[in-house]
Amino acid sequence: MKIYLVFMLGFLLSCTKEPEMKIRNDPWEKLQVNTDFQKITIDRHSDSAEVVNIIWNKEIYNIPPKYIVEDTVTTKIYLSRIEKDSLKNWIRSSILNPQFTDLYATDYVGNVELKYIDRGTTLSCTYNSVGEWDKVSENTKKIYNLLSSKTKLSRQ
Repeated sequence: MKIYLVFMLGFLLSCTKEPEMKIRNDPWEKLQVNTDFQKITIDRHSDSAEVVNIIWNKEIYNIPPKYIVEDTVTTKIYLSRIEKDSLKNWIRSSILNPQFTDLYATDYVGNVELKYIDRGTTLSCTYNSVGEWDKVSENTKKIYNLLSSKTKLSRQ
C-alpha cells in the first residue's frame, strides 16, 4: 500500500504544469504599406507617418512593366495612438492569417505589401496582381479606408 501511495504521489507531482513563459505584448517599431505608387511608413514612437508618392517615367514598357522612377514626393500624415493600434492589428492579422484570393488582374496591376517590423525582424505579406488591393479581405479594406481618410491612396 505504501508503495502504491508513493507511486501515486510521484506521478501527481511529475504531472504538474509548469508556468508558461510570457511573451512581450505585441512588439513593433514600424508598419509599412507599400504599393507600386506609394510607400507608407508608420513609426510607433511618432505621431506622424511618412507617405512617399512615387512618380514613374512611363516611356519604357516591358512585361512585366519596368518603369524608371522619375521623382518622389514625401508628405506626412498624422495618426492617433488608437489609429496606429488599429493599423497594427489589421496588418498583423493580414500577415499571420493571409487571405488567399481569387482576385486577379492582368497587366500586373494591384500590388500591395504589408510589413510588420520589430528591430531585426520583419514579417510581411504580399498580394500581387489583385487589381484593387482593398478588396482582398476585410482587413485590407479597413487599412485602405483608414489611410485613405488621411491621404490620397493608391489602390493599385
